Amino acid sequence: MLFYQVLKSSPKDSEHPYTLGGADMSRFAIRWLNEKTLKISGTIDEYFSLDSEFGKFSEEIFLDMRGVSRINSCGVREWIKFMGRVASRVHYVNCSSIIVAQFSMIPEFIGKKGVVDSFEVQFVCPRCGHEDALILTVGKDILPGRETYSDTPDLICSECSSAMECDHDPELYFSFLSEVPPLAEIS
Repeated sequence: MLFYQVLKSSPKDSEHPYTLGGADMSRFAIRWLNEKTLKISGTIDEYFSLDSEFGKFSEEIFLDMRGVSRINSCGVREWIKFMGRVASRVHYVNCSSIIVAQFSMIPEFIGKKGVVDSFEVQFVCPRCGHEDALILTVGKDILPGRETYSDTPDLICSECSSAMECDHDPELYFSFLSEVPPLAEIS
């Protein structure tokens, strides 16, 4: 049986940015990048918890989710329970495709005060098979509030200069954006 440690840091602990948690089977890491930004990486599962960080959430919090590599059904449950207790405005930034899939399948995953600022889109080259990812900023690279999303951004393969294709079904992958109000309505 493998044991994992939780990597944590606090905005108040600038001399020692990482504090290791107990060997409790956790396979995720959390780290404060600044006073308002918490980076989450690894696996969100039944051992996932942000309870120790809950008191540090300010009026507005940014969750950098690029490093989240896996989430299971127990992790989804724990995430939704936690987000139900959060009173802060939550900004999701750099969301991995794993997290975006949850946004599209389970609207409660974002939370009542959640807003997606940026997220990852995976691309594959049909000619050479090269894979790449692009971070899209909502409101700049892609507009929220549209009824459907069939178009994807253009990306050129860095290996063979061919046009790359989105590695997701745009209608499904971007569907969470349909529930986001148009920018003029976001306060």
